[in-house]
Amino acid sequence: MAKTATETTTKTATKRANAKTKTADGEDKPKRAPTAYNAFVKEQMKIWKEKNPERKHTEAMADIGAIWRDSPDNPNRGKEPKPRKPKAPKAEKAPKATKAKKSKAASSDAEEVEASSDAE
Repeated sequence: MAKTATETTTKTATKRANAKTKTADGEDKPKRAPTAYNAFVKEQMKIWKEKNPERKHTEAMADIGAIWRDSPDNPNRGKEPKPRKPKAPKAEKAPKATKAKKSKAASSDAEEVEASSDAE
């Protein structure tokens, strides 16, 4: 039963995320202009791919990011990077609650054990 609720929620969230953004008037919002970093990556990616056609895209992004750090186009060149926020600790799972009520058979067995140990 919970699985159905999760699937429905996920589908709804996916639809919402993939829907085009609209203004209050119902018109499409204008796209944002590319940042200096976006333009730099686009330009450098072409050059990097020509020099390294067999290497992976992830390597390209790492190399281009390193080049960007010292690029004159970078408005934050020479500044210290912002410190990262520490990750929140994972919540520990609470132990499962034990059943407070015993079944009649279990409680009668326990009473018999107690009675026999008291008799000795």
